[in-house]
Amino acid sequence: MRHFTVKEANSLLPQIKLLVEEIKEKRQELYNVIEKFEEEVEGRKDQLEIMYHKTEIDRLNKEISELIDIIESFGAVVKGIDPLLVDFPSEYKGQLIWLCWKEGEDKIEYWHGFSEGFAGRKPISMLEEEEDLTQNNFSF
Repeated sequence: MRHFTVKEANSLLPQIKLLVEEIKEKRQELYNVIEKFEEEVEGRKDQLEIMYHKTEIDRLNKEISELIDIIESFGAVVKGIDPLLVDFPSEYKGQLIWLCWKEGEDKIEYWHGFSEGFAGRKPISMLEEEEDLTQNNFSF
């Protein structure tokens, strides 16, 4: 598994943000189609409409999954879809950590331990020597 420095992770964010914008559009479209699907099912309306909405849900899920796969091909890990959470594996003083980015943030500003989730996020500034994360002293 590749380990990222803060600088390396931040350098990928422009590409990731473009993909995230696509995911956000498709996510909103998916929510709209799910709502229509549920209305049709609840009202026991037109079966053709229900099938159409189901097909659209499947298509949008597939397209979102493909975009997530592209993000993960960079070496990052998508941990959440709404909001979109992207973690980059890293190492600090011999410990594996995640550099954490959330949809809407400008840059990597948080990290958490490998076994912690989003709730365990801490500011990058809490790390004793941020230089450890910005130097190229990681194993790749």
